[in-house]
Amino acid sequence: MTTEIRHTENGESGIFTAWQNDVQVGEMTYKRSGVKYTSMPKEMDRWGQAQEISTTEKTLKEQMVINHTQVFDGYEGQGIARQLVMAAVDFARKEGRKIMPVCSYAKAVLTRTDEYNDILL
Repeated sequence: MTTEIRHTENGESGIFTAWQNDVQVGEMTYKRSGVKYTSMPKEMDRWGQAQEISTTEKTLKEQMVINHTQVFDGYEGQGIARQLVMAAVDFARKEGRKIMPVCSYAKAVLTRTDEYNDILL
């Protein structure tokens, strides 16, 4: 049976859903996380005081924390959970994001081989 994977992002979270014949059969959820940093003034005046330089605050939203993968009752054993994880891998690579798999299933899939080292935190 063909499984279609759909992706929805809503602000700081997202979900990949698996569908067969317009019936949802599984899901994988994640949170987006970023690192905030502020660039500090680097120029000092002759008395050692920071010059009036504007600071810049940026948030890098490049991390996906996979927190849950589930295949619904009656659909187990079809490789659906793996398809959900692979959809997240494809998305992360395309978007230049890194994945932190908190979900035990996603962590097992992604850490068993070096193939995914490029997207793992």
